[in-house]
Amino acid sequence: MHSTGSTDRTDESETSPARIAGLTVVPFAAGLAVTVVAYFVLRDDLPSRMPTHFGTGGADGYSPPGQAMAGNLVLYAVETVLFLVKSLTDEEQRSTRPTLIAAWAVSVATTYFMWSMLMAAADAGDGGDVSVPAYQYVVALAAGGAVALGGWLRSRKADRA
Repeated sequence: MHSTGSTDRTDESETSPARIAGLTVVPFAAGLAVTVVAYFVLRDDLPSRMPTHFGTGGADGYSPPGQAMAGNLVLYAVETVLFLVKSLTDEEQRSTRPTLIAAWAVSVATTYFMWSMLMAAADAGDGGDVSVPAYQYVVALAAGGAVALGGWLRSRKADRA
């Protein structure tokens, strides 16, 4: 016999658009919060001009720290919107899960990279001397990959339950 009790309402709320949107926004809001806190903690040590664009020869675009931070905020906003569109257009929960896992992974990688950029700028003294060691890119990707793997394993466990 099929029950129509509270369990069905819980199942419906797990895949509601509002719940999916919330789950999609949370990783980017958390990453943004970490980045903003790091900015305010390091603000006095940041150079008067920070690199905002890097080409093959190193930094080739500069802005004051506040404008550079605004650019970081725009990046989080763009990532959030892209993942919201994708997650809200997925028809089934099974196809939404990978999108949510990817959102968390991208947010972690972005946040780590933003943090490493702020740390490098604070250590450099002059914005022209800022460089992020290549291993930081690898660490950012590894952190995102670890989150993706953890999400995938948790998702598989939930499927078996």
